[in-house]
Amino acid sequence: MADISVNIRTPQLDGIIERLEPTARAELHAEIAAEISETVRDHLRSYALAHHKTAHGLGARPTGNLEDAKVESSSGEDGATVTVAALGIRRALGPLTITPRFKQALTIPVAAIAYGRSVAYLKSHGIDVFRPKGKNYLAYKENPKSQFSTVIYILAKKATLKHEPELLPGGDELTKNAVEAARYYVMEESA
Repeated sequence: MADISVNIRTPQLDGIIERLEPTARAELHAEIAAEISETVRDHLRSYALAHHKTAHGLGARPTGNLEDAKVESSSGEDGATVTVAALGIRRALGPLTITPRFKQALTIPVAAIAYGRSVAYLKSHGIDVFRPKGKNYLAYKENPKSQFSTVIYILAKKATLKHEPELLPGGDELTKNAVEAARYYVMEESA
């Protein structure tokens, strides 16, 4: 699982922040971190609703990877950081090349039964996955007595996922929400 950190610079708030006591600064940064975390979570859920092309193309159920992304924040008197952890999230920063770490090849699902599931998972559920001699795919037989098999994974040495900058909210939206959270905090503190 990859993770990326979201850092926002708000020079328009520097003057206000400098005038705050260290404890108030920490509270302000916590408020900003909470707002940005929620902004990122909402964006990922919304983005995921319209971006299940592979799952729908295979007639499979989406894995929920983006909807279930782990979004955490940390903050203190010096600033705040929001970290997003989800498979493939680094596509937001640029193309992502994936290579196998522990096996000889990646398994790219091409059937609904394989989407979001590992070979080990299928085998543990009684599905006899095999690689036909000399072929570059994995298959299984729906009926053990049949001479026909169904291809479920293509084997690949690497795969490159395209850059998807829209995967995360844009810098303008993040900055706007951070500034709004800061304004709200300052207004509440002065009231």
